[in-house]
Amino acid sequence: MVASSVAQMAIPGEIFAENPARFNGRKVTLKNVEVVNSNNAHQPGIVAGPVGPIQAAPGAVGTPSAPNVTPCRPPRGFSQVSVFFKAAPEYQGCFFMADAMFNQLMREVGHENTPVQITFRGDSRTGYNVTFYRLGM
Repeated sequence: MVASSVAQMAIPGEIFAENPARFNGRKVTLKNVEVVNSNNAHQPGIVAGPVGPIQAAPGAVGTPSAPNVTPCRPPRGFSQVSVFFKAAPEYQGCFFMADAMFNQLMREVGHENTPVQITFRGDSRTGYNVTFYRLGM
């Protein structure tokens, strides 16, 4: 019953980013995140996420280092989704969704990074399958 109640609430992205392993195998809905347009993410000179002061590299003294699933390898028929955590920009997780859903999302996003609420299930070691999204949250 507790797991189903977590799935009903949208938790802030920074809470998830603090300890993603805590949510392994659970259905999770996140808020306070943005989808980064895939065209912007792969073009040189385009910055994914808001532009701000230069921050120390993850793992440097005094900064938390986020778990990083590198490289992110979505299953066949799925595409990687770039998710930017507004309050935890150092977090780099592996998020993916079905190709048809991904193509629709990119059409809706246009050429901008867009606030979104995402629902997914997965594991911090292998990645997260996004099953639902809502733009403008």
